[in-house]
Amino acid sequence: ATVATNILGPIRLTAAFLPHLRAQSAATVMTVTSGLAFVPLTATPTYSASKAAMHSWTQSLRYVLRATNVEVIEIAPPGVQTELTPGQSRVEAYMPLRDFIAETLANFQALPASKENLTGQVKFLRNAEAEGRFDAAFTIINEAYGH
Repeated sequence: ATVATNILGPIRLTAAFLPHLRAQSAATVMTVTSGLAFVPLTATPTYSASKAAMHSWTQSLRYVLRATNVEVIEIAPPGVQTELTPGQSRVEAYMPLRDFIAETLANFQALPASKENLTGQVKFLRNAEAEGRFDAAFTIINEAYGH
């Protein structure tokens, strides 16, 4: 179900709408991945893998559409206080939903041509590998929230 929802759903939906989007003077495809696309959580291995797959697919889609009128933006949230999983809305370390929405919208205003919309809180995960701290980030989140 996770793979069907998080991977197949967006791919099929985008494929269905792409002819219409390409016929517009300007269009945008937005995908939603997760900070867990970059550093997986062992408690949710399929979810983390599905978001990593969507990150990869989004990069490929952006490249394929680079010379068209269709922009491709990835939104990669950190842990957000919602009820995606029971109790998640009460995790103090997660970003309040209201704050996530406000920062994401502010990013669109400030960085309208950015290929990724990242809140400050998710950059710890997004940049972990590039900054040489993947193993530390993996250990930190999995000791706190994994199995």
